[in-house]
Amino acid sequence: MPDDAVPPNDVLTVPTPPPPWPSEPPTVPPASVPPGPPPPSPERPKRLRQFLVGALVGGLCGALVASGAYFTFGRDDNTSSTPPPASKTNEVSRQSSTISRNGDIAGIIAKVEPAVVAVTVNERGGQSAGTGFFLSEDGYLATNAHVVGEAQSAKLQLNDGRTLDARVVGRDPSADVAVLKVDAGNLPVVCTDDSNNVQVGDDVVAIGNALALEGGLSVTRGIISGPPRPGTEIGTAIETVLQTDAAINPGNSGGPLVDANGCVIGINTAVASGTGTQPAQNVGFAIPISYAKPVIDDIKAGRKPAFLGVGTADLTPELKGQVGVNVNDGAVVEDVTSGSPADDAGLQRGDVIVQIGDTQIKNSGNVATAVRNHHPGEKVTVTYVRGSGRKTADVTLVERSDAG
Repeated sequence: MPDDAVPPNDVLTVPTPPPPWPSEPPTVPPASVPPGPPPPSPERPKRLRQFLVGALVGGLCGALVASGAYFTFGRDDNTSSTPPPASKTNEVSRQSSTISRNGDIAGIIAKVEPAVVAVTVNERGGQSAGTGFFLSEDGYLATNAHVVGEAQSAKLQLNDGRTLDARVVGRDPSADVAVLKVDAGNLPVVCTDDSNNVQVGDDVVAIGNALALEGGLSVTRGIISGPPRPGTEIGTAIETVLQTDAAINPGNSGGPLVDANGCVIGINTAVASGTGTQPAQNVGFAIPISYAKPVIDDIKAGRKPAFLGVGTADLTPELKGQVGVNVNDGAVVEDVTSGSPADDAGLQRGDVIVQIGDTQIKNSGNVATAVRNHHPGEKVTVTYVRGSGRKTADVTLVERSDAG
């Protein structure tokens, strides 16, 4: 799996640091509703859990066909650099943020919807549909990496009826985040709230191009319906994702999850499908916006994330017995990418990583965070347990080849 691929020609480099994020969008009158990645590793061993999740991309080939990709656990070092602490919603520490009456939703829609766009991508002989939202007045917008795939351009349908061409600035598939750019100005933008302050019970609204239906965007209402879930549950290297019961459908991918203040707290990315015997109902997931911001800023600046080269799983009591270690916390190495820094350092399947640099590793999600805290070219010490022995390896991280 090569890790030193040249960034795509369309990666746009902008001065560092990127422009500040808006705390409030400009006043916009309500608009009328208008009429690359590394090759896959060999198949991994069966996971202890198999939580099937559908990626929300609607395929449009003549008639609308909803296409879903099913994920289990993702690679834990498919990373971007230095996010803030993961969103915490475990404890209900305050009164829930609520939409007090139905009329307030109209105000939220008027505030946010002008900055939300329908995204259509032509790729590999077909079309896919998703959603995006503007981050800056000069035309940068965010969506999911799985919405744009390997495409270099997309078409946007704006809320005011305009259709604009956008180029793909870059993407980080491991974080499922992509950045697009249009050549236009004075565009409406969203405001963002700190997703680290979100808690269970908060009211939320999801806005997006659900099922790519004609006539405009769809809006659904719900709450933050559960504590943070590991990103590995939906096949990403994101340490935690927000859970909501707001209805999310194919085509919503890349759209905003909005709080009671009308500000974005997450990027809708996946929905739980469950299994044949245990189907899921209204369990959706969003990337916390506080996690996505530094990923977006890295993409805009042309910075690639670091890569270690391991796929890991949480150290459960069952796995602890299987690998024969005497530690209770850590991340079990399930596979090692051939030729990667981890491979060169001698890490093997069954090793339990307990520390990377100064970061203690309690679970597989911590591996992603620890790698993100470093940059390509940095040397870090990986501490791991093999059998009854504790070992260290000095590893020089490289660039991820599928991001940029």
